[in-house]
Order: sequence, then C-alpha cells, then structure tokens
Amino acid sequence: MRMSRPLVIAIAAIVALPAISSAQKGRQFKNSWFWGVKGGGFAMADSGQAYTQSPLAGVDWLITRTHGGLYISGVQSFFNQQTYTLRDRTAPLDSGFRVVDLKNLRKLDFALMGFPGEHLRFHPYVGVGFEFAQIGDASARGPFATIDQLNDADAIIRDERVGVSPLFMVGGQYRMRRFSVFGQASASPAQKNFLLYNGRPFNFSYEIGLRYNVGSAIDR
Repeated sequence: MRMSRPLVIAIAAIVALPAISSAQKGRQFKNSWFWGVKGGGFAMADSGQAYTQSPLAGVDWLITRTHGGLYISGVQSFFNQQTYTLRDRTAPLDSGFRVVDLKNLRKLDFALMGFPGEHLRFHPYVGVGFEFAQIGDASARGPFATIDQLNDADAIIRDERVGVSPLFMVGGQYRMRRFSVFGQASASPAQKNFLLYNGRPFNFSYEIGLRYNVGSAIDR
C-alpha cells in the first residue's frame, strides 16, 4: 500500500518531534555545572547607621542535582567607608572613639542549594550557607598620643578585618539558548566583631548575571 508524500512527511515529523524538542531545550538544569559572571550591589550601614549602596562584581559556580546543589561565589564590593573603634581600649576614658577608614570588601560564599519543583526554563532556588568576608584596606586615623594607642589600633584592625557570617539566599535562573540569566538576593547577619559593623543587624547583596552550562556534574 502506497502512502502519499504529505502523509510520509507528517509521520516523519511526528517521529522526529521528541528529538527536535529535546535539542531545542539544550542542556538540562539538573545534574549540571554552571560557571557565571555577575554584578550588582552591596547594602551596608554607614557610620551614621543609614544603609548605603556600593557596586560589586564577581564570579560563581553552581553545581546542580535534581532538587539540591552546591554554590560557591567570589565577589568584590567597591566603596570607601568609615567605622569607629575605641581610641584606647586600655584607657576607655581617653576621649571616646577613633575613626577607621575602610576600602572595599572581598567575599567568598558557600551555600547548599534547594531547587523546589520541576521546571522547564525558569528555576527558582534558595540557599543557606556561610560567607567569609575581608576588608580590602583599613587604616586608623590619628592622632596617637602614645605608641600603645597605635599598636592597639593596629591590633583591632588585624583581629576584626576578617569576618564569618551565616548566609541566606533566594533567586531564580532562566535558561536561554546559549546562556542562563539569573537574579538573586542574599542577606547575612552583621557581626559585631567585624570592622564593617555599624549598628545594623544585616548586610544585603543583590546580583544579576549570566551562567554557562559547561557540562554534566555526573561522571558517565
């Protein structure tokens, strides 16, 4: 029995449709390894306890499974800021506080990720982890009445220049043909023993960027 040419073409198209659809989808979100670049802002309290914004830029890595994954990020925020410390911890009555000038912040973030639901292109996510933060440059302003005051100010900077804090994240990633676009926001409690602390309970980051799927996260 001969079949008409249009019918043959239609049957071939139906048979090929799943493969064509799969090819259009590109690489899957789950069980993948993404590299990303991003930019955004970092919100922190200034010396007057008012939130101020500073730009940030960085890179990240996202390893996905079906409903969970691992996130690693490195960023730098660019700012000039001030904080206060005791003028002399050995003599608290010595006229109050000393200004410490701060410049830039480097952060390394680690988080365990959760990917709720099954989605074709847009993938929401949440994350919980830790951030390791370091002030790029810090210097205490004079005058210094004694060498002990200078040494004490240097000791405070050494002790409080680096901080560790819990990290909470929420975001979403939209898969396009070649890249994925993502946006996310994170919050971390401000630690009182960190130089950047200026009286507010949280610091915030908001970021947008691009991620590229470099391949499967599972050995085959």
